[in-house]
Amino acid sequence: MKRSFVFSLIIILFALSASPVAASSNMESKLTHYADNYFEQEKIPGAAIAIVEQGEVMYEHVWGIAGEDKQRVTNQTPFALGSISKSFTGLAIAQLISEEKLSLDYYISDYLPWLQLNGAEDHITIRHLLTHTSGISSYDGLKVADQGIAEQIKLKQIVQRLSTISLTNNPGSEHQYSAANYLILGAILEEVTDKTFAEYMKHTIFSPLHMTHTAADKDSANRTGYRVGYQSWFGFPVQSTVPYDNSGAAYSSITSSAEDMTKFIQLFSGKSSPILNKYTEKLYKKESEVYYGYGLRHTKLDSGKDIIWHSGSTPDAHAEFFYLPEEDWGAVILTNKNHILEETSLPLLKEGIIDIMHGIEPERIPSYFPSTQLILCFIMAAILLWSIFLIIRRKVYQKKKPVLIGGFLSLICSSLLIPILIYSSQSPWHSISAFAPDLAFLIITIVGLLCLHGIICIVTYFNQPARKHKELGT
Repeated sequence: MKRSFVFSLIIILFALSASPVAASSNMESKLTHYADNYFEQEKIPGAAIAIVEQGEVMYEHVWGIAGEDKQRVTNQTPFALGSISKSFTGLAIAQLISEEKLSLDYYISDYLPWLQLNGAEDHITIRHLLTHTSGISSYDGLKVADQGIAEQIKLKQIVQRLSTISLTNNPGSEHQYSAANYLILGAILEEVTDKTFAEYMKHTIFSPLHMTHTAADKDSANRTGYRVGYQSWFGFPVQSTVPYDNSGAAYSSITSSAEDMTKFIQLFSGKSSPILNKYTEKLYKKESEVYYGYGLRHTKLDSGKDIIWHSGSTPDAHAEFFYLPEEDWGAVILTNKNHILEETSLPLLKEGIIDIMHGIEPERIPSYFPSTQLILCFIMAAILLWSIFLIIRRKVYQKKKPVLIGGFLSLICSSLLIPILIYSSQSPWHSISAFAPDLAFLIITIVGLLCLHGIICIVTYFNQPARKHKELGT
């Protein structure tokens, strides 16, 4: 009887001790299955995911290949972080403020006396720059972003290009997400520390965190194994032609690996410190329960729990990082393919990972379908076919006023299409071409066809029948 009781007790204890392992294994399997389905469905060439719980890495997963040499992705493979770079710039600024080298409410003119912004430099503070409330528009920020500058330069040279802009809002009155804000912060950092942005980040941020595969300039990124990603054409990955921008690290072009990003997340999981408390401070309330801080977004999940996060995209990469302070866990997702119309899907993968970690069945992520591109292809084909039809049937449509009117309308549309697109999207053409290369190609083709169609219509209208010319000759 005693033996039976002891044996039963051993079985129960073994089952209880084994159940967390089984549960963990089951969760990892669900995470991997969910992520792999997404990567395959979205035709992602390479990706990496890492989850940190209570300061420990509890899950890592890699997928596919990286860049032009088709190397297999590992957890040390660097990816472009996009706007998650702002989170690192915010950390550097928080550190300088803690060291009393900067002050939140000092003005741009206190640090950059050479920068003239039509008088606005005396009204825009460090706080305004951090929270995107400077009054500098998204469009003006994009005009100086993604310039593809290959050589190492002082950010001062790029920031001075902002001297011609006018503010669209009073400083502090409205949140307008703009790369220009963090570009100026990068220049202030260089001015205060007398180091380049890349040097300061390496020695003061990356090295202390032991982030050995993270870089803020092209040469360092290449040495750590960074390879360019892929732009999306009709949903399919095509090797990127957009060069690394050495002037963009403060707002977009820092590169890092999944392994290194776990060390960044562990920073949030560490013991409370003056710098960490300042870094995670909510500086500006955008709307109910939505805040922006030191390059960090602060919102709430549907459950009501806080989440600190930031997303990032470049023309050939998309990334997500987040941390749940009440549960003490966070994650990073890195991918090497992007398109402006596909950017809504990666946040859905993030939400699915959060659901799985909470024991909730994640929702299926809808697959991307290039409907906009196909509509443009249809318009392009229609213009081309109508132009060919006019050439074949030109005698029938000679001296028809609708043809002449249609010709002039086509020429007007061809001249206005791109400016209207730039105005409506609030993006300069180089940004549209980089983040939606297939759309840019189709639109340029349509502009050319509209111009050609307009010329054909006008020539058709004014062209006299050959027979009349002969009669006049006799």
